[in-house]
Amino acid sequence: LQSQELGKHLLGVDALLQLQALLEADVAAQAERVRAVGAAARRFTEDGQDYQPCEPAVVRERVATLELRYQALVDLAGKRRARLEESRRLWKFLWDTGEDEAWMKEQERLLSSEDVGRDLTSSLRLLSQHDAFRGEQSGRAAPLRHALAQGRALVAQGLLGTTEVAQRIQELETHWEALNGLAGQRERRLREAVAFFQFQAEATDAEAWLEDALRLVASPELGRDEYSTLRLARQHRELQDEVRGHRRALEALQEQARALTAAFAAAPGVSERLEELGKRYRELEERAERRRRRLQDALSLYTMRSEADACGLWVSEKEQWLHAMDIPEKLEDLEVVQQRFETLEQEVNNLESRVANVNRVAEELLGTEQSDKESVRATREELNARWERFRALAEQKKDALTSALNVQNFHLEC
Repeated sequence: LQSQELGKHLLGVDALLQLQALLEADVAAQAERVRAVGAAARRFTEDGQDYQPCEPAVVRERVATLELRYQALVDLAGKRRARLEESRRLWKFLWDTGEDEAWMKEQERLLSSEDVGRDLTSSLRLLSQHDAFRGEQSGRAAPLRHALAQGRALVAQGLLGTTEVAQRIQELETHWEALNGLAGQRERRLREAVAFFQFQAEATDAEAWLEDALRLVASPELGRDEYSTLRLARQHRELQDEVRGHRRALEALQEQARALTAAFAAAPGVSERLEELGKRYRELEERAERRRRRLQDALSLYTMRSEADACGLWVSEKEQWLHAMDIPEKLEDLEVVQQRFETLEQEVNNLESRVANVNRVAEELLGTEQSDKESVRATREELNARWERFRALAEQKKDALTSALNVQNFHLEC
């Protein structure tokens, strides 16, 4: 119990405490014997005994000495336990904080890594690992604060190993502060790398989309008739809407590039890719507009031909009617024919505006890059010629009808 050995580590202290428990149990076991000796000695210390083998004072002195020495042993055991418990608190603090310090040193080594990934996937994986570290660090913060508080309590009590405890507290606080600084730097580098690789990935997607869109607007297909051309024009309008929508994506790429750090912004290909993307986008807009005009011209051509055919069909029907029409002699029949002519004149006025519209569209087509200009001229000239012939025939029939009506009216008046 008078040993000065207090252990050189936590396991050693625990072993000494186990030994101390055995000693205390042994000491406690002697308590009953000491009490028994005291009880047995009373009959030798009582006055009036016939036989006294020893002086009562001597017996009392021996009993008192025994009890004092036993109590001293108990006190010594208590002091020994207190010192061992104190030693255990010290080594427990050093053990716990030693684990924390080892963890922090390992994390400092990992956080000092220059690896930020080779592409977006690897950078995101590293960032996810860093987020996991942040979670672990947050989980360790409260136990560390508790351990440091215990260490400060040891220092305040001036117990065993105060200097070592104070030094360990300072080292831990320094490591923790350094760890926070390294973690912030590591996170910043990783987020910068993720932003760069995100820019690269989105630039690649934009380049692929531009290539597909340029291939679509370069198509020579303009449709075979009005219906197919209308379908192509509708698809092209949707493509142009998509092109306009991608302008914001390209502007976002510009913003991403401006947000990159100087090191990443100066990386090979960043400014060149942005410049090339802008150039290709402008080329796409120009080609898309040219294709829109070509589709519109093709649609106008098919519409003009369709309208010209419809006008020609109407002219053919009315020409047949005019050629087959004979001027009657009776006044009643003449009046019926006259009513039909009045209806025809209304239809002629309506058709005249349609013929004029065909001529207007034809004139517009002749002023464009339309490759089928000869066909446009031929269609216009054929329609105009048939229209003029029809007008002449209608005027001729109308004049004949008017003359016949005048004759019949003259006979009627006379």
